[in-house]
Amino acid sequence: MAKHKIKHLTGVMASLFSHIGHISKEDAKEISGLDDNEFNKVYEKAAGLSDKILKAEGSKMDAFIEHISKEIDAYFSDYGGKTLE
Repeated sequence: MAKHKIKHLTGVMASLFSHIGHISKEDAKEISGLDDNEFNKVYEKAAGLSDKILKAEGSKMDAFIEHISKEIDAYFSDYGGKTLE
């Protein structure tokens, strides 16, 4: 289960870099290791995150860290709390 969640997080992270323009969508899919259906889900999730980050006031890096940390915590919430508590 944890391996599957980490693949999804990797897909979200890679897709986020794709939406921002640093790598291609194909590269993001390859990095994720997900099948087409699963990758399309994380790619859409990353689209929403990239919109939030690019529209954020102030430091884009702070917005990036804020949003990606929320995603990490959400993926691992069923392990009993925050990821690194």
